[in-house]
Amino acid sequence: MKYIYPTRIVAQGENTNHSYVLMNESILQIGLSEAKIFSMIGKTYIILDFGKELSGGIRLLTYHADGNKKIRLRFGESVSETCAELGEKNAGNDHSNRDFVVELQSFSDMNFGNTGFRFLRIDTLSESVSIKFKSIVAYLDMDEREEVGFFECNDPLVNRIWTTAAYTLRLCLHNGFLWDGIKRDRLVWIGDLYPEMKSAHCLYQKVPEVENSLRYIREQTPLPEWMNGIPMYSFWWLIILCDHYFRNGDKNFVYENIDYIKALVKQIYAFVREDGHTEFCYNFVDWPSHYNEGDGEIKKHEELAGVNYLLRIALEKTAQLLREFGEDNRICNDVLRKLKRASFLLQSSKSMAALGIISGEKSVNLENILIDGQVKGLSTFMSYQILTAMGQLKAYDQALSSLNLYYGEMLRLGATTFWENFDFEDAKNSTGIDCLPEGNSFDIHGDGGEHCYRGFRHSLCHGWSSGVIAYLSETVLGIRVLASRKKVSVDPHLNGLNWVRGACPTPYGPIYVEHQYNDSGKVVTQITAPHNKKDYILEKV
Repeated sequence: MKYIYPTRIVAQGENTNHSYVLMNESILQIGLSEAKIFSMIGKTYIILDFGKELSGGIRLLTYHADGNKKIRLRFGESVSETCAELGEKNAGNDHSNRDFVVELQSFSDMNFGNTGFRFLRIDTLSESVSIKFKSIVAYLDMDEREEVGFFECNDPLVNRIWTTAAYTLRLCLHNGFLWDGIKRDRLVWIGDLYPEMKSAHCLYQKVPEVENSLRYIREQTPLPEWMNGIPMYSFWWLIILCDHYFRNGDKNFVYENIDYIKALVKQIYAFVREDGHTEFCYNFVDWPSHYNEGDGEIKKHEELAGVNYLLRIALEKTAQLLREFGEDNRICNDVLRKLKRASFLLQSSKSMAALGIISGEKSVNLENILIDGQVKGLSTFMSYQILTAMGQLKAYDQALSSLNLYYGEMLRLGATTFWENFDFEDAKNSTGIDCLPEGNSFDIHGDGGEHCYRGFRHSLCHGWSSGVIAYLSETVLGIRVLASRKKVSVDPHLNGLNWVRGACPTPYGPIYVEHQYNDSGKVVTQITAPHNKKDYILEKV
């Protein structure tokens, strides 16, 4: 088990003594005689900062506990969350207890909690209490596999965004599955799995969590049910399975699912009209674009456009996969033919515009929506699609600028992992997550968030926000793997950067690249690839 000591005392009440002891490393064993202790006498509190978001709990080495020995523990992803009462600004114990009371004992060494947090508040609950601690440390429950993929460039902010996104994703690898979040949404949501899968393939040599998660949801929702109860999440399931196979080239998992794939496509067929419009019982692509009664026809129209574009992407990939396996893909092609008959005029949704461009829809209107407004409309969940679509439009400079501005602002606000949601406009007059709001400042955690993740229910470590890794690896570093055809291509786009270097895992071993502008302004590339060249084709674009 790995232990983390507090890095800072955020705040403490009266009658707390020698809190500096908690930040000093010591032997994590309680003894009958301890010279250096931190004490809490009477009704008081302390708030500790462990320096970064953690998945795990707290270990309390208690020297003496006298009187009313019950204490209240409040774990928080922000300082303000540790100070909120249950129910205040949506503070709760959803999916993992983070606010509860425990009883301590003298000469004890006990672990409490299992959640996502950076801060811990401890409150004594009575005036008649005396508690003395030797140590208060966090224990970290984190996957330790090697990161084969990496990314470095001349811009420190981009480097920090990569490492923060990678740490976010790592924390969400749990028990053989890819979780959405470590405080809330410790679940397998298939739509949300897509950016996690894309980025995991850019970091790790093996990611069994992808197949485990796909298999788990397939078994949980046999046809005619939809994945996670949402038709579009069955589309995402097809996309993930296809991209996973195209990336690793392993046919076994496809064979395991081939009958289900064909049956699912047949089921989808019944919900697409001849004019290309869809008639699913429930439409949902992402939260910002989701239509609710009373939202207006424009939003309803944009969501239906997103459903159409997402289904096109899913069936294009599925048709290719079925063709590679010698299976009949005519239903896919028939549905695609119908879907392309429908036309949509989007007005504002960057996410839906990105899906349209990726699906092959040709429209100046889509391009304008995607490019206009800089980071307005950019979301953590759809960041990979939005940035990738910008790349398809050759707006590489703007993609990198948007990435820096959007994710950099989260870092400025104290993020050590990336969030479930971030509205750039909320950053105005906001305090960081590492201090309590003062005056009229906006509490980015307690007052932020939207939809089902308002206030403190909002997760500040969400795996879906890691999609920037896949964009930086595929488009900036330029490494794309098509293992199903035994092909790796290198096509970098440094726009805005002087040099980049990094590595990407492939089924043939990691590929290392370095790109740098020479004196004449041309990008010079060096590639170090696995020597087993007979197994694959390396193509420099």
